[in-house]
Amino acid sequence: MRFNFINMKRQLSIFICVVLSAFTCFSQNTVSVQFDECVDLMSAVWRLSGSREYNMCKIPKYAHDFDSTFAQFKDHKVVQLARQYKQESGISYDAVASYGLHLDVNADGNVALDDNFKEGGDVSFDRWSEQQKKDFLEPLNDFYHSAKFHDWYISQKDLYTQVEEAFNAINQNVDYNWFSDYFGPQSGSQFRVVLSLLVGPQNYGCSAQMKDGSIVLSPVIGCCQLDDNGKVFFDAKTVLPIVIHEFCHHYCNPLNSQFWSEMEQSAEKVFLEKSEQLKKSAYGSALTMMNETFVRSSVIRYMKTHYPQVSESDLVNEEEKQGFILTQTLCDALKQYEQNRSNYATMSDFMPVLAKAVNDFDLKQYKKAQEKLAKQNASYKVNIKDGATNVPSGDFTLIIKFSKPMREGIALHFSSTGVDFPTFKGYKWSDDKTLKVNFYLEPSHKYGFTVFGESFYTKDGHTAGKSQEINFTTAD
Repeated sequence: MRFNFINMKRQLSIFICVVLSAFTCFSQNTVSVQFDECVDLMSAVWRLSGSREYNMCKIPKYAHDFDSTFAQFKDHKVVQLARQYKQESGISYDAVASYGLHLDVNADGNVALDDNFKEGGDVSFDRWSEQQKKDFLEPLNDFYHSAKFHDWYISQKDLYTQVEEAFNAINQNVDYNWFSDYFGPQSGSQFRVVLSLLVGPQNYGCSAQMKDGSIVLSPVIGCCQLDDNGKVFFDAKTVLPIVIHEFCHHYCNPLNSQFWSEMEQSAEKVFLEKSEQLKKSAYGSALTMMNETFVRSSVIRYMKTHYPQVSESDLVNEEEKQGFILTQTLCDALKQYEQNRSNYATMSDFMPVLAKAVNDFDLKQYKKAQEKLAKQNASYKVNIKDGATNVPSGDFTLIIKFSKPMREGIALHFSSTGVDFPTFKGYKWSDDKTLKVNFYLEPSHKYGFTVFGESFYTKDGHTAGKSQEINFTTAD
């Protein structure tokens, strides 16, 4: 069963449809796995501001403890400023977590920006203007002290320890040595995993460059859950690829930039073919598309070499249905790299070959094949129109009717506009062509979601075609 609410702005979306039945423990470099008070502080402010992405914590008691402790601060100056920054500048999602990673609690007990980071070395942090970065500190410190945030943070230590132990049970299965073995050694790189329950269920691939030239890779992982017995856990088949994916960006992105001139023209043509779909997922340029494709292809090769039982074709199909149509091309090229390491000591040595593979991609043949497949896809209709107004508040059932029998599952995503995703209450297939999704809607509120057609599957293995975005407003 697939059940994915995915942040189309910042969160990666890998649909791993396999079960990793047996894990192998690998020797590791030193990898820090811990909570970060300043990341949680920023998450707390954005939760109080009402931002949907910071109000989806999957640990109910923790969320309740937080809300009951800090409810009186919902109109604090820093919370009002957070609302303003999100509305005016789109400061949300990873930009919030990244700001937290750039903070430290100094010897005086105040929150301050860490001056060891290189200016311009973190694209997420740089979504804040220089003035915003400075103006936010004073009210943030006032909240930190007046709300006694540190005391509350310390009071959660036992839970944090349980979460860290749950993550480490999976983290020991990440072969961190693979990165330097596969891509080539890089001096000064530091691996650091930051856990945050208030971020849940989002995950952000943050990294920053220090003034000494070293890179700190700090993915922020929030997708912790509770099992039927109330014990915290991380879903291995989801988290493992996420960690690998986020660290791969550090290696893949610079290589694409370095060799961009050798494949730019061909990549631009491919991007134009899928630009509408990719832009909805915040992949707004050919280079961004190639960065994601390179990373996702690398993750697939990691999964296949470490877990031979997985189906590479299934993983490739999932990525290509999301618009990354060069995935098979890159996977085939990476196999060539793996088989000829005596000729290519590092990935940098191989990049001209990879660029040639991109240039040799037959877009016309791809389009012909897709046109043939599209005739076998299902179509679908929904019971609410994009742009609808005065939608009744309260309980609402979204009904999606398909033209062909479908496999059970659900693939709804956030709207690209950034409005709130409706409060989800459950779903049910009333028959193999009708999906009913139950939401609760607040009055006078803007909502949105995307029906991700490419990830709804017919029983004969095809999809429901293109995605459809629905944005609407409820009545007073």
